[in-house]
Amino acid sequence: MRILDQYILGRILMNFFSSFVILMFIFIFQTIWLFIYELAGKGLDIVIIGKFLFYLMPNLTEKVLPLTVLLASIITFGTFAENYEFAAMKASGISLQRSMLSLIIFVIFLGGLTFYFANSVIPASEQKIYNLRRNIAKVKPAVAIVEGVFSDFEGTGEGMNIKVEKKYGEQDRFLDNVIIHKKTK
Repeated sequence: MRILDQYILGRILMNFFSSFVILMFIFIFQTIWLFIYELAGKGLDIVIIGKFLFYLMPNLTEKVLPLTVLLASIITFGTFAENYEFAAMKASGISLQRSMLSLIIFVIFLGGLTFYFANSVIPASEQKIYNLRRNIAKVKPAVAIVEGVFSDFEGTGEGMNIKVEKKYGEQDRFLDNVIIHKKTK
């Protein structure tokens, strides 16, 4: 039975890692679209953008992992059924529950690892991504302000909107005809 367990676990792990990479790639692109307004037009280095994505990966891992386990299990056991490997297992007297034992042990181990990950790694990465987003917003605050449109200004923390008629000067540092609207009760 150890050979069969190693075979099943090997197939599950191969499908797990390939599914994880593909799903993480998809979720990274979806995240880039969510934060494109914070990254675009600021003149950021590729290192800063890479650091931004690196700090977002633990949070994405929490979302990708359940999908990965489901997809890897479906692919693996679907392939077994398609190639009549389940029929061979049943013919030799191995039950479905016994054949899934390696998957169950892997998922229990993965659950413990995910619990540790959610308690220690994700909060630290959330703190770092929050600080990095604030620093990116302070790199070129004039870039966040669009001419002729009320723009949210998060620098004060008081909920203010700024409308600028014209930006000029070196790197659009100077603003002309500024209207500040403070949102209060």
